[in-house]
Amino acid sequence: MRRGVVRILYRALCMLVIAFTSVPPIAGAEVNQANKLFIASTVNNRLPYTGQEILLTYTLYFKEVAPKISNETAPLLKGVWTKETVPERFIKSSQISVKGELLRYAVVKQFKLVPLQSGKITLSGYSILCNLPQDQGASGFQEKPETHVRITAPDVVISVRALPEPVPAGFAGAIGTFKQDLVADKLKLRTGEPLSLKLLLTGTGSLLTLKLPDIHLPASFRQNPPEITTSLPGNSVPSTGTITATITAWPQSAGEYEIAPLRTVTFNPDTKQYSTLISKPISISVAPASEGTANKAEPRSSVTEKTSFMSPLLIVTALALLFLMTRATTILLRRKQLNPEKGKGQTGSDTTAGNLKLELFLLLEKAGIKSPGGLTRVELKNALQEIGLPLDVQAEIPAVLDSLDRILYSPTGKKEASAPDSLVERVNSLRKALSAIGIAR
Repeated sequence: MRRGVVRILYRALCMLVIAFTSVPPIAGAEVNQANKLFIASTVNNRLPYTGQEILLTYTLYFKEVAPKISNETAPLLKGVWTKETVPERFIKSSQISVKGELLRYAVVKQFKLVPLQSGKITLSGYSILCNLPQDQGASGFQEKPETHVRITAPDVVISVRALPEPVPAGFAGAIGTFKQDLVADKLKLRTGEPLSLKLLLTGTGSLLTLKLPDIHLPASFRQNPPEITTSLPGNSVPSTGTITATITAWPQSAGEYEIAPLRTVTFNPDTKQYSTLISKPISISVAPASEGTANKAEPRSSVTEKTSFMSPLLIVTALALLFLMTRATTILLRRKQLNPEKGKGQTGSDTTAGNLKLELFLLLEKAGIKSPGGLTRVELKNALQEIGLPLDVQAEIPAVLDSLDRILYSPTGKKEASAPDSLVERVNSLRKALSAIGIAR
C-alpha cells in the first residue's frame, strides 16, 4: 500500500517538473487567439545583486504578417536605473515553433537595468497598440481595412540580492571583471607645459553606473576637471568596453613628483568575491622653464604686420575656392538635368523588400528624422509633419512601409525576390520627394 502511494506521489512530482520546465518563456502573456498575437517579457537574470546590470527584453510574437505598432505605453521601471538600448534600423523577425505551431517573433524593446535596492522589484506596464489587416487579398499588396488590438506584456519580478557583507571601503559600484591602467603622455617636462593623464577602466560589467576613483595630483599642479568618455561597442549585456577619465595638468614648480597609485574596489558576481585594482605609480620630472622661451615668442608688431599681409591673400584664396565650388556644382546640376532618367530606379537585388525599406529609412534620416526604424506609426506620422512633407507623401510613406513589411514578414513570401514593379515605382516617387527635403536642409 505504501509503495503504491509513493509511486503515485513520485509520478505526480515528475509531471509537475516536466510541466514547469516545458513552459515556454511566453507564459503569462495576453494572447490574441485570432492572430496568435502576444508579447513576452524576459530578463537575462532574475537574481541579480544590487548594482548588477541586467537586460529586460520585450518580444512580439505573431502569425504570418507582422502587425504595425501605432502606439506604445512605456513600462513602469521603479527601483532600477534604466537605459534603453539603441533600436535597430528596422525590426527583423525569425520563425519559431510554439506548442507545435509555427509563429514569428521580433524584439521590439530592450532596456539595460541596474537595481538600486535589494528585495523584490516588479517590472510591469508595457503595452503596444497594433494595427492588423483584416484581409490580405490575393496579391497581398492592396490596402485593406485594419483592426486595432492592444496587447500588454506580462509582469516580470526580479529578486535583488544585497551585496555580501562587509562591503569594503571605497567600493563605488564596480560589479563585474575589470582591469585598470593609469598612463601619462610624458614623464619629463618643464614648468608650464601641459601634462595629460588618463585613467582607463576596461572590462565587462556595470560600466554605465560605476564611479571612477579621483586622480590626486601634487598641490603645485594646476589642472582641469576630468573629462569622462565611454566606449561600449555594441549592445552586449553586461556592458563591455572602456571608461576613460582624462585630466590635463600644468606643473607650476620644478621638482620630482610621484602620482600615487589609484585603487578601485570591484565585486565579481560569479565568484562572489571583492578585489582591489591598483594602478602603478607614475614618476614625473619637472625642469625649470627654459630662459629663452620668452625670446622665442615673436614680437607683437611683426605678428601684426604678418597678419595684415596674410589676410588679403587668404581672402583672395577663399574667394577663388568658392568660385570653383560654385562652378562645379552648376556643371553637375546641368548634367543631372540633361540626364533625368539616370539612376532613377533600381534593378536586380537592389529591389528586394529589405533593400527598399533600408533605403527609405536612410532617406528619412537625411531628411531630418532620427532613427526612423525605431518609431511607432504615431511617432513617424508626427515626425513626417515636422519636416514639412506634402500630405500625400506623408500618407504614402507608411503605406509603402506596410507593403514592404508584408513581403518581409510573411512566412510564405519570397523575401529575396524583387518587389513588384508597382511597389518599386512608389518607392522611386518617395525617393524624389525625400531627396528634395534632404537637399533643402
